[in-house]
Amino acid sequence: MNKVMLILVLLLVAAARAEAAERPTSLAPEGERPAHALWTLPITHGSLLLMGPFAGALHLALPVGTNLQVSDRSDLVIEVTPMYTRRRCSEDVGRCGTVRALKAYTGVAWTPWPGARGDGFFIQPKLGGMWSHAQDRPDGETVGPATRSTTGGQLTFGLDLGYRKTAPRSRSFLAAVIGAGVGYSWNQRREEVDLGAQYGISWGDAKRNGRIVDINMDILRFGFTF
Repeated sequence: MNKVMLILVLLLVAAARAEAAERPTSLAPEGERPAHALWTLPITHGSLLLMGPFAGALHLALPVGTNLQVSDRSDLVIEVTPMYTRRRCSEDVGRCGTVRALKAYTGVAWTPWPGARGDGFFIQPKLGGMWSHAQDRPDGETVGPATRSTTGGQLTFGLDLGYRKTAPRSRSFLAAVIGAGVGYSWNQRREEVDLGAQYGISWGDAKRNGRIVDINMDILRFGFTF
């Protein structure tokens, strides 16, 4: 009888161990690639917000991006940034007023050699657009309501190159990115190469239609995976 009981106990222990081994755990293995990511771009927009009072301007923006896994090596990337910029009128400023803008990009990020937790070098072709509405005053007028209103937009095709690194024992990550895009602008006060126009602070004095070149100034992404 004792031998039978011992055999039964051993069989129950073996079955329990087998069930535990097959049961999925709540924690993902260290090397498993996360399915999605959420991130923001605070460097350039944050710098403009902090420096704005010294330059007589106010810049507000909420840049948000997400990666949605498509395959082991590719993600669908969506980025949206609403912006508001106001330039204070003074005798030293030729043109002042407000600009409301909305930027949106989408593309596919491809990671040729994916590392642990989605880390690694990635290539991201993207298609983007921007809508802007500017209200400003003619040169020299610093009081009264805005007398000129301009609504414009642009469409660009670009390419970003970057590298993502996730913090040890954490889901937060940092991605360094460089890139550029080419496209066409309609009815915007911007030059062909105009870094400020991407943030509602254009360099152009007259509205124009024509070819444009944009440089990606949002060189760092901060986010987390889930």
